[in-house]
Amino acid sequence: MDKWKTKIAVITGASSGIGAAITLSLASHGLTVIGLARRSENVEELSKKLENSEGKIIAIKCDVADLNSIKNAFKEIEENFGKVHILINNAGMSSKVTILDESDYATERINSTIDVNFKAYVHCVRECIKLMKKIENEHAMIINVGSILDSVIPYPHRTIYPTTKHAVRALSEIIRQELIVSECDKIKVTNLSPGAVKTEIASEDYFNSIPHLTPNDIAESVIYLLSTPWNVNVTQLTIKPVGEKF
Repeated sequence: MDKWKTKIAVITGASSGIGAAITLSLASHGLTVIGLARRSENVEELSKKLENSEGKIIAIKCDVADLNSIKNAFKEIEENFGKVHILINNAGMSSKVTILDESDYATERINSTIDVNFKAYVHCVRECIKLMKKIENEHAMIINVGSILDSVIPYPHRTIYPTTKHAVRALSEIIRQELIVSECDKIKVTNLSPGAVKTEIASEDYFNSIPHLTPNDIAESVIYLLSTPWNVNVTQLTIKPVGEKF
């Protein structure tokens, strides 16, 4: 990880769960980590947990469901840092509504899930690549945190969530190929698909009933991806807890 020391990383959904774990891990390895979150005060609290590290954690308030909020956040990043080396798209939400539910509530939840889980990934990539292109004689990396549900549908009642994760997996490969065609192959792209991870996205009782990973497991996976040689692009990494059935 020495090659990434002092480099700039941006992570969405940095205030809790997987995002918070990745933020702390990268900062502990000497990176400057810019955490985007609606609860930016939680990101600020993370910096107090850093011990004897050259890294920094900087919070920027951002609602990734709002394109203007994303644009403003990256404008602030450009003004203060000029460039970005790593983007980790991580913000996410879940919803139990079904496609057949015709209620206004279901419509709102479907739209919100698409906005956060997919459209935000698209917009953050578009904004961040502009800053990655400013890097000279260095490499960059985009990691899209998806889900094991990008390839399996074990149950029907989370209809729109796996739909968005399938879209993110396709997006990751599309971005990789577009970058190659546009001669920006110094930017690596990975789709990271974890199995069940114990976060606030579901209840304690749910996680007590199934095998699951922890946010720190995912943070370790990110460190692995960043530690690969420059000429190696792990395009897809799927991680399951031991005993997960699907």
